[in-house]
Amino acid sequence: MFSTRIVSARQIPGLVPGIFFLALGLAASAARPGVALELGRELLAEGQWAAARAEGLRAQTEAVEADDVAAARLLAAVAALRMGQDRDEVKAELEALWQDEAVPMAIRSAAAYEGGGAAWVERDRAGAFLPWKFAFLNATNPPLFWRAGCSLYFLLKDDAARRDAEPAVWRSLLSCRDAWPLTVWRECQPRRPSAPSWASRPGQWIVSFYRAQIGPAIGARCDLEPSCSEYFRQASHAHGLLGVSIMADRFIREPTVVAAKEKPIVMPDGRTRYADPLSDHDAWMKGR
Repeated sequence: MFSTRIVSARQIPGLVPGIFFLALGLAASAARPGVALELGRELLAEGQWAAARAEGLRAQTEAVEADDVAAARLLAAVAALRMGQDRDEVKAELEALWQDEAVPMAIRSAAAYEGGGAAWVERDRAGAFLPWKFAFLNATNPPLFWRAGCSLYFLLKDDAARRDAEPAVWRSLLSCRDAWPLTVWRECQPRRPSAPSWASRPGQWIVSFYRAQIGPAIGARCDLEPSCSEYFRQASHAHGLLGVSIMADRFIREPTVVAAKEKPIVMPDGRTRYADPLSDHDAWMKGR
């Protein structure tokens, strides 16, 4: 059963560049990536998490080379992490990747960085420290090295006991921090997650009731990805009561989107859906 928690971009140090690092890790894994893996990368870069995860899962079944399998696992795990799905399972997958010596170091470092960010969101300093330390010490890509180091710096800065226990790491961070670009400092500075507003609660209640009482009886009928209930949940979480009007707009658009057959996604069960993420329709509301 999937969790209903959304992970905000502001909760994860270096989220946007993190996607870039993932792409680098995937590119390093194979010279000829499969179609699903390549499409998954593009969807991840566009912020279409559900579609990217579906392609990552499909790529795992199509990949022949071990490096491609590892790249597909990382793709699916990061996409699921962005969606807030199965967080414990995803963190375990990321940990398995970065600790696997048979996996290319580019993928291991990216997995460690993402795993550290997942732990940090949950205020798990111990869980964030080890993977961030690994990424900092082993990343060969400069931007990933900067961001892993910067994230680790902020963690140790507020943790005197751990800082004293890792004097060599702390000295290394102090010696290289002047080389980190200002954008890296801004992206990696930790931010505490904010609680959902009261205005988002009615939408969450409606979705919870639908999924518990109605959905099981009628089955999955939505031809769009994310599903209508998930779309409404995201809209309510992000925009409160305005999520109702955003959902109404989606109901009106759905027949047209399905008829156009653009952005098809083959789901793990073989069913084809069509990508219609919230980010495609609420950008005008984010000007603030």
